[in-house]
Amino acid sequence: MKKMLVLATSALMLVACSEKPGYEITGTVNNPALEGKCVYMYPYGDAEAAPIDSAVVTNGSFAFKGTQDSAVLRTLKFSEEVVPRSYGPAGESGIFTATFVLSNAKLQATLDSLSDVTGTPDNDAVAAFRKEIRSMRAEQETLVAALKSEDEAAKREAEQKYDAIDRAVVDKAEAFIGENINNALSGVVFYSFRYELPEDAQNQLVAKAGDVFKSVPGISQIMERLENLKTVAVGKKFTDFPMKDVNGKDRKLSDYVGKGKVVLIDFWASWCPPCRREMPNLVEVYKQYKAKGFEIVGVSLDSKQEAWEKGINDLNITWPQLSDLQGWKNSGAALYYVNSIPHTILVDKDGTIVAKNLHGEDIEAKVAELLK
Repeated sequence: MKKMLVLATSALMLVACSEKPGYEITGTVNNPALEGKCVYMYPYGDAEAAPIDSAVVTNGSFAFKGTQDSAVLRTLKFSEEVVPRSYGPAGESGIFTATFVLSNAKLQATLDSLSDVTGTPDNDAVAAFRKEIRSMRAEQETLVAALKSEDEAAKREAEQKYDAIDRAVVDKAEAFIGENINNALSGVVFYSFRYELPEDAQNQLVAKAGDVFKSVPGISQIMERLENLKTVAVGKKFTDFPMKDVNGKDRKLSDYVGKGKVVLIDFWASWCPPCRREMPNLVEVYKQYKAKGFEIVGVSLDSKQEAWEKGINDLNITWPQLSDLQGWKNSGAALYYVNSIPHTILVDKDGTIVAKNLHGEDIEAKVAELLK
């Protein structure tokens, strides 16, 4: 009997040892309307990929089980017929969508307007980061009423606080990515903040990143853009281009730049809220320094003449304006690899780029320094 017990125990141990380690994902969906719908698991970054697996939402819950040879990026979401595609703020996925690192571990997923997956150090780190920036953005929401105030002083104060929080969120993202540079999810965060992170910060992060980070979908395109940006980097001479002014007259950027004045090239559009918030600051800097050798050249990414002209009038813009009315296909923006606006380039009296993407008080400080 004792011998049989030993043999039975040995057999159980052999079975246990032969079982492959696997993953278990237990999830909740915080929306009764999604009861009975399928949650799908997709490879991250491939819009054409078929789902790898699916699970039905039952009593607000779902589950996935399987094995994974190595850690990979995956996305949980519903079909677009059930939950239309949406885009969250930088650092977040769309609603009821979560991107995470899948490995052989027990993971917990929450799908909601803001979603997370936890259960491993890499996933937990990103969830903690998102919690921090969500709190910061919640503070921005308290400023919305003041942003619409007819009290100009209160409105301006709210705008400054709002922009300061924006900058703090970007700083937090830069720090997180740098501290988690070997986490594939930090590459996802990097990609989502590609429009907000300063060019020099992006270069520094890429320089210290390894293969895990660089293999994240989308990172290679960012690296290519950063390489291209070296042609219009600080220290390079400005790149000229022809374009019509608001009256339809043919102009060149060189009509204004490299003529002995400090020039701010401002890529903007009348439909761009951050551009409009920044414009009162540019109006004040222009008034203060125009007579001292400062010029601004606006390059509008508008596509309609009427909207462009109305924006100029509404925002009290009095400096030269250029546009080809091609929207995001603006030829000048393409030469300077502009992928978000407002985008500013400060050029010295000789036509050398001395700073990029200055905003707010930083513009006035740099202009004052150059005009000493």
